[in-house]
Amino acid sequence: MEKRLVESVDYDFKSQLLEERKEKIEGRIGMRNFDEEFHTERRPEWVINLYLELDRFINTSLKGQIRKDYLESYIKYSYNGLLFCHILMRKGETLRLWAKIPYSSLGAVPLFVRDYEPVSRRPGVMITFDNQKEFLQNKDAMLDVTFGIILKAFQEIASRPKRKIKTPLKHVAEVEPVIIESKEVEPVKPIDIVKTSSINISVDDNGYLSINLKLHKSQKDLLNKILQETIFK
Repeated sequence: MEKRLVESVDYDFKSQLLEERKEKIEGRIGMRNFDEEFHTERRPEWVINLYLELDRFINTSLKGQIRKDYLESYIKYSYNGLLFCHILMRKGETLRLWAKIPYSSLGAVPLFVRDYEPVSRRPGVMITFDNQKEFLQNKDAMLDVTFGIILKAFQEIASRPKRKIKTPLKHVAEVEPVIIESKEVEPVKPIDIVKTSSINISVDDNGYLSINLKLHKSQKDLLNKILQETIFK
């Protein structure tokens, strides 16, 4: 006969992912509204009492506005929009609590607390209550461990900075244009450039040259230069 390989599947985790995807889909029509009765229906009394004790601790002992949501697969607890734990009650005598906290940060813990990161691929531990006799014999100790883990998971979420909410841009009121009265500007007078008026050269009967140089009085420097290069040289 041909041998078949059977793969071990964590159905709790698979259903968790499926449920989270369902919650993100908008416009679901005709689906059942889940509530506390849906999760506690046909569950053993000791499981229901355990759930109520855990729920009471989360809602009364943790300082902050805790949000509680009923999904199809589990009951989710979040703070500032961030999930820190959830409770699963399956058919039969089993209650599981998942807490978002690295297993390595807990130190030595009992066997009913196990590392769930290899399964979910994100930091977290799974606390399993599946034995009524064992739970009733060690109720106080098991609850103390569970409460401590829930508290640490909550504190890790609460210590994170709050998410920044994008503020929509405010409508800017229209500003009326400012009219500036124009003033007449006097035209700029052109600058007169002074040039040499004329140079007259004539030959006298005695053989000498007569030079008549006409300069503006502002050109004294030029006149001195001419004299230095000619007469006074």
